[in-house]
Amino acid sequence: MALLIAASRRALPVALAQSGALAPALLRASRLAAPALLKTSKRDIVVGRDGRHFNSVLLMVPQAEEWQIERFGRFNRTATPGLNFAIPFFESIAYKRSLKEATIPIHPQTAITKDNVHVQLDGAVYTKVDDAYRASYGIEDPEAAITVLAQSAMRKEVGNLELDQLFLEREKLNSGIAAALDGASAPWGIRVFRYEIADIHVDRSTREAMERQSNAERLRRAEVLESQGYREKLINQSEGKRQGAINAAQGEAESIRLRAIAQADEIKLIAEANAESTRLAAEATADGLRSIAKAVNEPGGQDAMVQRLAERYVAELAEMAKASNMVIVPDRPNDLAGVVATAMGMFKEVDAKGAALAAKGGRATPASSDWLTTESATRKARADS
Repeated sequence: MALLIAASRRALPVALAQSGALAPALLRASRLAAPALLKTSKRDIVVGRDGRHFNSVLLMVPQAEEWQIERFGRFNRTATPGLNFAIPFFESIAYKRSLKEATIPIHPQTAITKDNVHVQLDGAVYTKVDDAYRASYGIEDPEAAITVLAQSAMRKEVGNLELDQLFLEREKLNSGIAAALDGASAPWGIRVFRYEIADIHVDRSTREAMERQSNAERLRRAEVLESQGYREKLINQSEGKRQGAINAAQGEAESIRLRAIAQADEIKLIAEANAESTRLAAEATADGLRSIAKAVNEPGGQDAMVQRLAERYVAELAEMAKASNMVIVPDRPNDLAGVVATAMGMFKEVDAKGAALAAKGGRATPASSDWLTTESATRKARADS
């Protein structure tokens, strides 16, 4: 086989050189066929029809494509973008693969959700050939295989979701289908980047049920919001009343406290006024008593005091007679001399005690300066009478 290939490689240039008409014909055919192939080919994963590509000897591979060249039915090499050469009759172009990212449309397919609702979904798969050799020899029809696999993965993922989740978690559904497709197409040398759901269709009865459900949900939300507003209104009113009662109670307590403070201050002022009045009265009384004592010690003062005691004695007897129905009269009411003598005796006794205290260095208080002493003397004189 190797000898045959080598002989063909050596014989081909010789045949081309000897046949002057064959070489220009082949060149013209290649020039005419190549633009036609470039113009009519689709830039999907599979370019053209596998196994039916024309060998024009001079191969101009476009950018972002790789061609698989077989020799005697066996893979020989991969033609990269640019100018390549293929031996006619011995070598053939088996597969052409595009390295660009391609979109494979997924026609609407029926699936059943977790809550037993029939839905129809369509979408698109975004793929790219990562290894042209495996994309050629690892799978028979890549686009058909990816389409069937996408439909199966879509049904599986839809079966795990309920109808409401299907509309809400479309991104999760897309990522799940894309991950399943990428894992399954990796041995084929094809990468699946993403899957996008174009539209979700449901039957008329399900759509009407969904509309009624959405209307009921909106009504429920409206009622909930209305009840929450009414609840907040009652709470605000009760809080207002409570705060008003608290403020009123605090105001009343403050008012009572202020009144108590005012009354206490008033009582204190009255007490201080009474004390001051008592002090002034006592000072006035003391001044009066000192004046009386001074007057008694002067010449003729004792006679005046005796005269005053006699007048008081008579006045008291008259008052006693006016104020009571029964009057106790002394056994000797006319004995004024005895009453005066008793009072003078008490005066002299108190005066002697005062002089004794003054002799010892104490403060001497004249007997006549004590108003209580005078009153007690008067009472004793009345009792003796």
